[in-house]
Amino acid sequence: MSAKITKAILLATLVFGTSMVMLSPTADAQAAVAYSVSFTDGQVNLDVRPGASGVGCTEMVISNEGQATIDVDTSITGGGVTISPPAVSVTLAPGGSITVPVCALALTQSSYKNVQVTALSQGRETNTQLNQVNKNAGFAVIIDQYARLSVQATQPFQRIGPGKEFFLTFTAVNNGNYQDTIAVQILNMKDLEEAGFVVALAAQQYLIDAQGEQPVQVSISTPRGTVVGWSNEYHTVIMQVATTLEGETEARSVTATLWVRGVFLPGFDPLFTIFALAIVASALSRSRRD
Repeated sequence: MSAKITKAILLATLVFGTSMVMLSPTADAQAAVAYSVSFTDGQVNLDVRPGASGVGCTEMVISNEGQATIDVDTSITGGGVTISPPAVSVTLAPGGSITVPVCALALTQSSYKNVQVTALSQGRETNTQLNQVNKNAGFAVIIDQYARLSVQATQPFQRIGPGKEFFLTFTAVNNGNYQDTIAVQILNMKDLEEAGFVVALAAQQYLIDAQGEQPVQVSISTPRGTVVGWSNEYHTVIMQVATTLEGETEARSVTATLWVRGVFLPGFDPLFTIFALAIVASALSRSRRD
């Protein structure tokens, strides 16, 4: 009886052990799909200024780190830029790897921005198409900002009398692909001051949106003579606008011409007239008291 029980136990153990072997995955199957996906550059910059290509490239490396031959299908996407190639399919033997050039393209004059490019891979054992393993990798694409400016004189030629104050207006335009802080200056300021002009800028810098315009106002007082005289002179005001964007040297200038013509009578200067009238009034008041 005990012998029969012992045989039954041995038989059950054998059957159970065989079942466990049949149900447990083999070591080869467990390690069949092992691979890596990476890019050689974490960041790619695109130059999109007029005349530039707008293209930047890196390399994608796929390596089979397992013991079985595998198929790897990879799709590559990036919002706002074109990726080439958009998909890659490879078959790799154990220990094999492949390097694939991957390029990003943006249209010329595209707006400055950062884009994340993502590669999604699906790897499977070639023989069975089983044991799928997913991987992902990526890199950043930066569409570089560039500076492009223009400036115009609202009144490129103006006639004004001597001893007068007026405003001269220029229009600065940001033709770049992002907002830009521009610095403004009168290039011939010293010459104008030496000629007797008083010149003042309303501001030294302006922030202008992409494709935006900004009026630039200049206060100017023409020379004031100390004696009666005739003036008939031409002078220029050279306005320059320049980007403050690091690494950029974009600067533009425009010239406005002033024709200072007329007679200057110091006695008819408003301040002088008021002062003279005050003296006369004071003298009359004293004479009446006397």
